[in-house]
Amino acid sequence: MKLIWITASALVAVAAAGCSDDEPSSSAATSTVASSVSSMTAAPEPSVAAEPGGGVRITLGETEKVLVPADAVMDIKVPAEWGAAASGLRCTVTDSTGRNEDLRSSDVKKRESIAGKDWTTIWTFSSPPAAEISVGCKDPDAKITATDIDYIRVAPRGLNPR
Repeated sequence: MKLIWITASALVAVAAAGCSDDEPSSSAATSTVASSVSSMTAAPEPSVAAEPGGGVRITLGETEKVLVPADAVMDIKVPAEWGAAASGLRCTVTDSTGRNEDLRSSDVKKRESIAGKDWTTIWTFSSPPAAEISVGCKDPDAKITATDIDYIRVAPRGLNPR
């Protein structure tokens, strides 16, 4: 309902400005109306890209919220092309109370192909079902060189995005 009133008001303002002999005020009124209407209708871009299968992409160096599905163990995956440099990553997983979750790793890193690229699981963690947790990984020693992938994947185990 508010949008109708704003649009109607904007049309009246534009019409009134168009009838005026003062050229600068009509162009100012038009640009103000256009910018206010476009700013209301533009949707903000999400900062986290959803992954097929319930996972999310998180840009390296950022921390984002992840919702843990029921009965799931979550995996943190990195591009296999990062190789040994991925061992220098420092990842944190924090629950809503600020408590750090236990990250588990093994010497054998699971490798799989997702969307045409090879990915390696570097950490696994679990949380209660429907918990919203914060996940982030940093490269404090700058070991990751420029690649075409600058994000990690956090995904429930057993659900592979394709």
